[in-house]
Amino acid sequence: MKPLAQERSPAADSKDTRAHRIEAIVVSSDDALLIELGPILGNRYRTHTVDTPAEIAATVRAPRWLGIVDVASLPDARGAVARLELQYHRCPLIIVCPNPDEWTGAVARGAAAAAIARHELAGPRLTDALAAAEARLRSESIVEAAVPALDNATRSGSEPSARKAGWIALAAALLAALAVGGWWLSHRAKAAHTAASTAVAAPDAAALAAAGVTAAPGAAATSAPAVGAAANTAATPKPQTVLELLSAARVAFGDQKLLLPRADGEPRGDSALELYTKVLRQQPDNDEALDGVKRLFAIGKARIQNDLASGKLDDATRLSGLFQAAGVSAGELRAINASISAARPQWIATRAHQDIAAGNLAAAQPLIAQLAASGASPATIAELRHSLDARKLDQQLSGLANQVKAAISAGTLLDPPNDNARTRLATLRMASRNSPQTLAATRALQAALLARAQQATHGGQFGPAQRDISAAADLGASSDLAAVKLQLQTAIDSARHRAAAAAAAQARAASIERAAATVPPPQAEAALAAAKPRPAPAAYVAARPRRALDVSYPDGTSVAGHVIVEFTLEPDGSASDPKIIQSVPHGVFDQVALEAVSGGRYDTHDLSGRTPPVRARILLRFKPN
Repeated sequence: MKPLAQERSPAADSKDTRAHRIEAIVVSSDDALLIELGPILGNRYRTHTVDTPAEIAATVRAPRWLGIVDVASLPDARGAVARLELQYHRCPLIIVCPNPDEWTGAVARGAAAAAIARHELAGPRLTDALAAAEARLRSESIVEAAVPALDNATRSGSEPSARKAGWIALAAALLAALAVGGWWLSHRAKAAHTAASTAVAAPDAAALAAAGVTAAPGAAATSAPAVGAAANTAATPKPQTVLELLSAARVAFGDQKLLLPRADGEPRGDSALELYTKVLRQQPDNDEALDGVKRLFAIGKARIQNDLASGKLDDATRLSGLFQAAGVSAGELRAINASISAARPQWIATRAHQDIAAGNLAAAQPLIAQLAASGASPATIAELRHSLDARKLDQQLSGLANQVKAAISAGTLLDPPNDNARTRLATLRMASRNSPQTLAATRALQAALLARAQQATHGGQFGPAQRDISAAADLGASSDLAAVKLQLQTAIDSARHRAAAAAAAQARAASIERAAATVPPPQAEAALAAAKPRPAPAAYVAARPRRALDVSYPDGTSVAGHVIVEFTLEPDGSASDPKIIQSVPHGVFDQVALEAVSGGRYDTHDLSGRTPPVRARILLRFKPN
């Protein structure tokens, strides 16, 4: 939390205002709230800011003060307010909260002087609450001053006039408290300026009356506007004195966490080192500050070395600069600065490697340039630049591969001509033909083309199927490509055979019809019936082994391939007269394929209606172990 910025009005420099400054504690970690309260509180209050209620005891020594508690910044707001009520029951609290209705119970039992919404801080509600809190503080002070006087008079057995004076003082204090309470209730709804002018004057008048002092006519009317102007007029903050700074430095020295500035951000001015530095700016020869900086330097050197070891070069540089500002000599800092300078190239190289690995190339480029300017090792710079270029290429290839995948998913494999999966793959292959992204995209496109070719083949669309197979062949040879080619060729041959058979049947029927015209009707009908075309059986059937064939991979071979074997399927399921129809690679697997097919037994249930011999085909695939 940053120190609360207080502003001083022209009237705030009067001796009377300084003499009656009220201790105020703001419990909040919200900088915006502290900045907003600064000009409102002005110089009438000696303001202290703490993050939590636990810091109050170490911050303020005064027995009585008024508190402004930002409950939105506390994790256990109700518990914190209850502890404040128990520990500081004579210190009035003003609750700043999102919903004042939730704190009506605390206000009713007196734990809080008022509950104010955050957006009402600039209005009369806060001014009224401050006035009521001041009145409560003054009443407590008067009662505490009157009770000892009364006790002394009673114990000493003095004259009745002394005892009477003590009772009168006590009664006057109680009446003043009641008068202030009634005044506050009756003036809550007044405008901001009226409340600001009267809220400060009324407690002063009540206190003077309780003390038996008669104020000069018009004194309240003249002093209240001056105080109100002090609370609302912007001015420069009052600097802390040397004694105040030394006192704060002693407190910070007692807290091990506040010896040096926090390592998680910019200095906040509350560490012992920063406080001693402020003292030395005002008194360069202050012995306590010089001795404190000397002791802190021994601790700071160890932290700087730890920061360098953990790669926190910025923190080490910042702390070294703070010691230099505190007056540590250049000779004492020479070794530290040399360590920082020596560690900087390694730190820059590490940061550059991290940015490259994370893909943050825009941040890595200036680091490499900075490393080159510092005179680092050429090998280190060359390695970083190589890593940067490789990462750039990898990002480029990933983007192009994603474009190919998107075109495949959309089904635009070959069309439209200027922007399809094949043209995008060509761009990717121009960037790098052997990268994993390129090879994966090539396989994906070839598989999509072959799948579409199979669908076209089954639908009898041989032209589109041939186009897709040709495009897939341009991407490289594969066993899947050979199998789809065979399927297409087989389908084309079957179609041609069926067409030829149908044409022959039609010619024979026409010939019989012409001959039937010259024979008696009964004979003509029989001839026509015999001439009707019958479906032509397939040229071969697909062989289905009754059990897995005994196929052995040839020794000394490390390639994949396939073989298509055609053989005569005997009625008992055996194979005879095997022949190689196709082999890829040529001749590598022919012998083992023939032996495996000859030794197999095959299903013959589908041979009914076929005239022996029946030819069958089977595809054998070979893959290295």
